[in-house]
Amino acid sequence: MPFSYTKELIDSALTYAEYRKQISDMLARPPADAAAERMRPHLANNSLLMDKYELGYPVFPELTEALSVAPATTWLIITEGWCGDAAFNIPLLNAAEKALPEKIKLRFVLRDSNLELMDANLTDGGRSIPKLIVLDDGLKPLGYWGPRPAGLQSLMKQWKDGLELKELIPKVHSWYDSDKTRSLQQELTRLVKRYS
Repeated sequence: MPFSYTKELIDSALTYAEYRKQISDMLARPPADAAAERMRPHLANNSLLMDKYELGYPVFPELTEALSVAPATTWLIITEGWCGDAAFNIPLLNAAEKALPEKIKLRFVLRDSNLELMDANLTDGGRSIPKLIVLDDGLKPLGYWGPRPAGLQSLMKQWKDGLELKELIPKVHSWYDSDKTRSLQQELTRLVKRYS
């Protein structure tokens, strides 16, 4: 049975500012448990990455143009603050909302407290994030994106076979730094054109 997107879900979801504040608040408090302690370095690093990328991500004209003629939608993101791919991709989604707020209402839900939603939006059977679900004004899904650009997703399948996490993370960072959101913006442009 398909997941039922409701007004209550959207109303309880976080804005980008609330999402960022939640991460800052988590970093300001002692970790709640051993799992939170393990995630803390990732949370801190991702907060710095998002600060950096918020300043450096212009929305390309092709994406702006596609959005300008698209219907108004809600972009619901399933994520967590410790997710490295989220740190690289979410600032661009925020930039798109800021560029065309009449076309995008960006909202965030945390994966680990919304597993039913996550399990309705798996990638290759896994709970991979971030996951974007584009919803129309009646909250029907129009399209999906995530958890990372397709080119990197293909590379990750190769890299995961032979690399440990500590070797994988620098390769992923390097890919994102050299791509400069080009792949993400091209994929979002195609997605927007499909639902317009």
